[in-house]
Amino acid sequence: MNSEERVKRAFHFNRPDRVPISCLTLKTDFFPVNIYPPRSWQPRNYPPHVQGGVDSISKLFYRLFIYRWKRKYRKKAGYPRKWWETPHKSIDEWNNIWRSSGTKSNDITKGHPLHGPLQDNWDALEEFTIPDLSNEKRYRILKMGIWKFLGRNRYTVGELVPNGFFALCSQLRGFTNFLVDLVRKPKQVEQLLKKVLPYFLTLIRKYKEYYPSLNSVIIADDMGTQKSPFMSPAIFGKLFKDPYKKIIHLTHDLGMDFIMHSCGDIFHLMPDIIEAGVDVFEFDSPHMVGVENFKQFAKQRKVAFWLSSNIQSTYTLGKPKDVENEIKYYIKEVGKNNGGLAIYEYMSKKALRTPKENIIAQREAVQKWGIYNDDGKIDWIED
Repeated sequence: MNSEERVKRAFHFNRPDRVPISCLTLKTDFFPVNIYPPRSWQPRNYPPHVQGGVDSISKLFYRLFIYRWKRKYRKKAGYPRKWWETPHKSIDEWNNIWRSSGTKSNDITKGHPLHGPLQDNWDALEEFTIPDLSNEKRYRILKMGIWKFLGRNRYTVGELVPNGFFALCSQLRGFTNFLVDLVRKPKQVEQLLKKVLPYFLTLIRKYKEYYPSLNSVIIADDMGTQKSPFMSPAIFGKLFKDPYKKIIHLTHDLGMDFIMHSCGDIFHLMPDIIEAGVDVFEFDSPHMVGVENFKQFAKQRKVAFWLSSNIQSTYTLGKPKDVENEIKYYIKEVGKNNGGLAIYEYMSKKALRTPKENIIAQREAVQKWGIYNDDGKIDWIED
């Protein structure tokens, strides 16, 4: 059974041979696929904020082969050659201003939203335009033969950049403003969502056009605090459920799975998200929702889960044995339903400062405890 079939079977409760895992080795069952800004996008007043932030653009490989801010624009804006090293502001294609502490401070995160183009008021909504996805040069990496070769026989995942509906709109409007708007100005929120929706519909179609073998798309929409969602289920159902239905249904029509990443406790939103058609939830910190809470969905085979050992505690602060026990627990509680589970390895080890032994422990735990027999059962788990 190759990796592509293994993941498909796991995500659709169809008896994989083992629990799949994404990891930064050749043994990974997953292969990520991305788009990048066209080289013609050259901001004039601020450095470019790209997906991945300073951790991406600080790498020579990235600047040589993926995207580079031209020297003449950098000099005119008054920035040093290695501007990413020190505190600075940057701008993305949506005209959001970001703030970063720079790589010299060991801040290799994507930065923090500072000011959005709609933050001061809603007056500019009608004139606001979304990034143009018609430029073929955005998909230059997808079209490369080597990229298709590397993804061969693996489960491929296209990222719907930059963020999902809630996170993206909260950046455009300003986070606090947007939370207030959800209650006080729902009509304007609805108008903004309608304006953003075609971007995602087009991106999903383009992914499939330029990478026909793509298996899935993933969207990142952090909708929860440590203890609860940022909105009520009623507000999610009224404003966000329909846009999500539209992009999920298109994804399914094109023969792909739809995966949602979300940080925070979104347990009370999950029934609506599942009803909208999501196939898989990816959680970096499963403790916030609680395995005891969401395992019922896997048991009913309503949705599958792609889980990391909890990055806020076990994965980063625990011992290797703690990581092993946590993965074993996930397998016992979630992955015993003829599938329904994959394990996720957080991409940036440097950002988390994860001990190497914990990374290895997670990989080895999957190999040790995640083997299915021919009947789709895990022998060590008692019914």
